[in-house]
Amino acid sequence: MPYRTHRTVFKRMRQNARRRERNRIIRGSVRAVLRAIRSNKSVAGALESLAWKFKADSDDEKLKLAISKMYSTIDKAHKKGVIHANKAARHKSQIARWANSINS
Repeated sequence: MPYRTHRTVFKRMRQNARRRERNRIIRGSVRAVLRAIRSNKSVAGALESLAWKFKADSDDEKLKLAISKMYSTIDKAHKKGVIHANKAARHKSQIARWANSINS
């Protein structure tokens, strides 16, 4: 319980609980993306582990769509203040290295 029983203290506690839950979900989605690229050496494997479905014919198209969605996940986490800008850049770099290793 808070030290003082002001209405603002209880409101702050409710806000913190909501934000903590939101941050936990967002952080989990970022971790899922990173886990998928670290454990899978193919686009199909990564998409399967993330349970993402794309309507694309070729693997190149699927890769482009997957990269954009992964970047979007990282950018949203940064925009909402869940992760730092440098951490977001580092994760996006990891995704780019993974994509380049698939193409070559």
